[in-house]
Amino acid sequence: MEPVFPIDVKLNLQEGKKFYRYSYNEYTTTNGETHRSELNKNFHVTLKLLEKERFEYHIEIFDRVHRDKELSLSEKDFLDQIAAINNDVVLITDEYGRLKSLQGLLVLQDKVEKTVEKLSRSFVGKQAEDLYQFLKTFYQKEKLVCTDFLKNNHFGMILHKFYGRYEKENQVRHSVRYRNFMTNTVIDIDESIQTEAMRCDDELLLLQYTGHIPSDKNWEMFYGEMQRKEIAYHKETDVPKFDKYKGQMLLDFETKQVLEHKLTIEFSLGENYQKKIIYHIKEISHEEL
Repeated sequence: MEPVFPIDVKLNLQEGKKFYRYSYNEYTTTNGETHRSELNKNFHVTLKLLEKERFEYHIEIFDRVHRDKELSLSEKDFLDQIAAINNDVVLITDEYGRLKSLQGLLVLQDKVEKTVEKLSRSFVGKQAEDLYQFLKTFYQKEKLVCTDFLKNNHFGMILHKFYGRYEKENQVRHSVRYRNFMTNTVIDIDESIQTEAMRCDDELLLLQYTGHIPSDKNWEMFYGEMQRKEIAYHKETDVPKFDKYKGQMLLDFETKQVLEHKLTIEFSLGENYQKKIIYHIKEISHEEL
């Protein structure tokens, strides 16, 4: 069934509980050799209407699995303990999934102190100390923590910026920043959703979006990194580009809760450097855990 405009994509439920499986797959091809990194997580979300137009998200993460041959078991354990600071997150949003506040920041600060104390017994050195100091400073600032949650892929794929009101003739755009296309680089991407790409029926609503690189801003960072890694390229013809940037988001038509969300990115800088990234979140049943 074709969508009937305007479409108001906003939360519409008293309380909902869902389990999700999140996967992140990254393939980096340098001079024809491909390295794969994979992260899988299961997490539980309880969504509750607090009052008119305000919702509480309680997020519990578990079953975190890293698959990267370049990371040792010790390094994976270190990353898990840092990530575990956010295992019990309570976010307050409006009906459009826009984050308003973080509940229980003092609890997170206490977890930071305990995690740093525990890790400092096993992981020492300047790099570790710098990270400990960063964590302590970071979790003192609620705005920074909230912003980071929205950038974090599994949270961001539930509290998505494409919630909102859509008219047929409007094209909605958002800018996002990536740091994982190449080390020591950042790049801004313009995402846009075409309302013509929406499909809906009595149970499901599908949103589709694409992305493009809006300018050559920060390209010098990529060229500099290519030189440091001694990867050959031709600056006259080789530029950072997308071979693919396509996302789709499947929602419950009535409640507007996310059921599945997938984003596939294929990035390249000449023949000698390519990156493919797949983010995927999908609702699962308790029996599938």
